[in-house]
Amino acid sequence: MKNRLKNYRLRAYVTQAKAAKAAGVTQPTYQRWESGRSEIGKRELAKLAKLFETTPDALLGKPVEAAFYDDSAPEHLQYYGEIAVHFIGGGKPLVLSISEAAHSKLYRDLQGSSKFIIVEDLGNRTVAIRRKAVAECYFSSEAYDTYGPEHDTYDLVTPIQLPDARDWEIIEALYWELEGAGGDLEEDFTKEQIERIEQMIMITDEQYEKLVADGHIKPEDLEAEKTKNAAFTDGIFAAATEVVAQFSTGMRRTMATYTGDCNLFEQGLEQFENDHEEREPDEPTVIRFPFEGYHRTVFLTPEALDYVWFPTHLVEQGREKVAEGYLDEMDADEGPTKSEVVQLPKQRRKKARDLGHFLPTNAAPIITSPPDAGEPAVRQPTNPIGIFDALDAHRAAKKDQPT
Repeated sequence: MKNRLKNYRLRAYVTQAKAAKAAGVTQPTYQRWESGRSEIGKRELAKLAKLFETTPDALLGKPVEAAFYDDSAPEHLQYYGEIAVHFIGGGKPLVLSISEAAHSKLYRDLQGSSKFIIVEDLGNRTVAIRRKAVAECYFSSEAYDTYGPEHDTYDLVTPIQLPDARDWEIIEALYWELEGAGGDLEEDFTKEQIERIEQMIMITDEQYEKLVADGHIKPEDLEAEKTKNAAFTDGIFAAATEVVAQFSTGMRRTMATYTGDCNLFEQGLEQFENDHEEREPDEPTVIRFPFEGYHRTVFLTPEALDYVWFPTHLVEQGREKVAEGYLDEMDADEGPTKSEVVQLPKQRRKKARDLGHFLPTNAAPIITSPPDAGEPAVRQPTNPIGIFDALDAHRAAKKDQPT
């Protein structure tokens, strides 16, 4: 089983030099751990898990699962319940299963002033919701019996609570294999990993035969059961591969089935994360998605949208690629100093790029926790604004050094 040190390091925006220092080893030793050429010790693994804000098991590549009724689990894994977002234009409500961390962030962001609100559910969907399109947003915890005022008519957009990106990588690979466009699954994943996901999302003909033989399904109901379960599986494949938009007219459209031809962070979600200020007269007024480069590109008018959703694991893959390029440059120069990482600008530069979510500096005072919820700690994003600003500082320091 491949470890996931690199994935979590990039998500935390940490250089190899800094990770090695935190673990108390040399950078070459850490590199051998990350590449899987040598085994990491338990003590060092615990230190890195703390640095990357995850668990030792997750770093070793073991499945990460949603936590139900477990307050000891990290907040980004704890199931909160559902949100139901209704739109002014009358489009179909958006209903998502979210974590405690997503609940706290959304509760805070709804009171901010950014043009788009970013929500990540527990089922591989990261959604950019246009603030001015929202009529009302209902929060319903797991203790509540409904998702909102139209409970009986809602479609739950989160078909399954699977927060682990690797699970969705396997689902995506299974989809392309069924489409006849996949490679050898066992080159990238173990047989056990593949079988675990298959058991979660699909039922084979042999399994149907056994269910009928054991009396769990009546023979006359078999085709109806197959149709229902096929729709469930198709919904999960869609969550792994499709980018979907709903417009203010109520029309919902699948804009693309992802084929790997663009970076869904840099050329997708990031455009919504950064679309929070008034545009300059010479700036484009549309958002461009080159999903298949020259062959298929979509232009969107932001003001015409209710929301756009992206497969979270693909967004994170893109985010990791962007982070890797910058962090590798910093590692090549023996890594940034502590001051370069910590002493970030107090105010974000206009048009500066940002790998994480943010609150505008001009946002009005906000409430950080729901009423009557005590004083829970609000889990802040792993990366406060500034990985690119830290890199700029690093480059400037190099330039000023005497030759």
